[in-house]
Amino acid sequence: MTQPGRVPARLTIEALRAGVPNGEAIRRLGCPDDQIEARFEAALDNVVDTPAAGFAVAGGFGTGKSHLLGFLREAALLRDFVVSTVTVSKETPLSVPGVTYAAALRNATMYGVNDDAVTLALARIERIEGAVQGLELWASTAEPAMSPMFSAVLHLLTRSTDAELRHAIESFLADGRPPLPPLRRALKDKSIRSLFDPGPVASAELVRQRMRFMPQLFCAAGFAGWVVLLDEVELIGRYGPLQRAFAYAELAQWLGLDEEIRIPGIFAVCAITDDYADAVITAKQDREKLTERLRLRNAPRHAELARLAMRAIQVAMKLRAPDDAALRRQEITVRECYSEAYDWAAAPAEIGARQANRTMRHHIRGWIMQWDMLRIAGTRASVVETVSTTDYSEDERLTEVPEGFDTPA
Repeated sequence: MTQPGRVPARLTIEALRAGVPNGEAIRRLGCPDDQIEARFEAALDNVVDTPAAGFAVAGGFGTGKSHLLGFLREAALLRDFVVSTVTVSKETPLSVPGVTYAAALRNATMYGVNDDAVTLALARIERIEGAVQGLELWASTAEPAMSPMFSAVLHLLTRSTDAELRHAIESFLADGRPPLPPLRRALKDKSIRSLFDPGPVASAELVRQRMRFMPQLFCAAGFAGWVVLLDEVELIGRYGPLQRAFAYAELAQWLGLDEEIRIPGIFAVCAITDDYADAVITAKQDREKLTERLRLRNAPRHAELARLAMRAIQVAMKLRAPDDAALRRQEITVRECYSEAYDWAAAPAEIGARQANRTMRHHIRGWIMQWDMLRIAGTRASVVETVSTTDYSEDERLTEVPEGFDTPA
């Protein structure tokens, strides 16, 4: 029977064996790239006052992109940021406005708290003197202008005890439908309908306004800001041309690549395969063809954002291959964890040849297999590795729009 003290170590080894590191594995192994960590930390220092553009990190299969995002997540949580990790998938297409935002709020986490981010933030600002009023003032005077719905819901937040309205407000901020009928009734009941005119707003514009509002809400509630981490962005290489063009534009919005529309209080990092720039942007001539396609659709703003996103991917920070010293440090860390997990003194593993296509994941799984065979069978394993390649062929199933969302204009 496994002793309780060895459970975290055992879970860590199982996660590393599967190639999907958990929180404990991330904390034990640390950040795989000091330069990326430094850039990230510097950006978080100024995310509210002088927000910097987000950036892309690139690496091959198994180089540790998801591990890196996990490390950045832990680092941001310790600094009291709300953190959202969104994996691009069939259910979360990057090409449809609002889907990423909704997923980011569903996945939002806070350090030491297990609660819905919007619910918690609204509860916290009600307990902070002047926070609701200050946020309402911002919503009513922000440039560019926000819909009066935002200042109206804040105005009613501390003045209404209607549980249904409260739920409608929380749902609206998390990407639900605008609560216009109950909002108008509540404003009328309070005899303040004339102060607000919460009319309809185009869905794409409402997404942008929510993206601007949410980090303001989090900061007003006492959080340091909002960090959004986008994983497996290379999936957009399998979109059709037009959907890929809109996905680039959406990515640029999240990364804040255009200084004029950069959002204070929010910072994003995306992870993508290191061959994407050549295999998709260059090979498919995306910079020329897709930007022109958007201009022909009378979407010059989207065209410029798409261009900025493609440039960010092309200059992405590359996850560096581990050198001999880094490999030995990680081998010691994993060996100590393995020994703890199985109460068995694992001998130093063979590091193996350092090859261009041999990733950190290959090394770690190889070490674990060596120890497994020695512990269980008393023999040394012969590890055969295969190199995975990314499929960038178009898949029309990935362009289907989730229910409840609109296609890009």
